[in-house]
Amino acid sequence: MSSFCTIHRVPRAGIDPIVTERAALAVINMVLEPPLRHDTIVITLDRERRGRSLVVIHETDWHDDLFGVLDMVVGLDDDELDAFIVATVRPPIVGVPDLDVLDVDRWILASEIVEGAGLELVEWFVVGAGVSCPRAQLGEPPRW
Repeated sequence: MSSFCTIHRVPRAGIDPIVTERAALAVINMVLEPPLRHDTIVITLDRERRGRSLVVIHETDWHDDLFGVLDMVVGLDDDELDAFIVATVRPPIVGVPDLDVLDVDRWILASEIVEGAGLELVEWFVVGAGVSCPRAQLGEPPRW
């Protein structure tokens, strides 16, 4: 799996499509600041998968805060909006894995919430000591 400190040219908003994990992580890296804190980062995408906006919500300490963030973002009044990439930042704790046992279930529910709004959740990254994707834990193929 990728590391969140990977160097990659950052896609230009509204110009360059974000169609790889590396490109998405380059955008996410722009807003990560040490020390990591509990944040949720959302990249909104248009139909061509170009970035439309970058939203950072601080103090999303509870793992289920993801759903409140998704509810807010799917409610945006934007006819060009087509998809999302989400990153949940969980500051690393020694001996505690970045993913918890319910993250696969959270991925399934998050995908259903976004799909129910006629949109697509392309990826959900969990950033901590490394970068993990609950989708991969489930065995689902990437949506890039």
